[in-house]
Amino acid sequence: MLSAYQIQKVNEIDQIVFDFFKLHPKVKEIQCKDLMEIFVKENVFNKDYKEGLPLRDFLKKVEESDQLALFKKSTLYRNEENRYWYFKKKSKK
Repeated sequence: MLSAYQIQKVNEIDQIVFDFFKLHPKVKEIQCKDLMEIFVKENVFNKDYKEGLPLRDFLKKVEESDQLALFKKSTLYRNEENRYWYFKKKSKK
């Protein structure tokens, strides 16, 4: 179960990703670690180390809590083969 603080962090990440896709309309998906600099700048995480480890650890907690559906504005998935996390632009329905 995620804490209220962790749920708020999910919402902040989701909004940042949404804004990123809005600013970069041609980008359809991006590896999560590639947005780490923005997450640090926006104070979602204190610093980046080991190419996005704080983010990857957080996303694992969200996944283990079966809460990936909390990402409303973007789709989050993990490539099982290489164990990389990606954000994908939410398609309009």
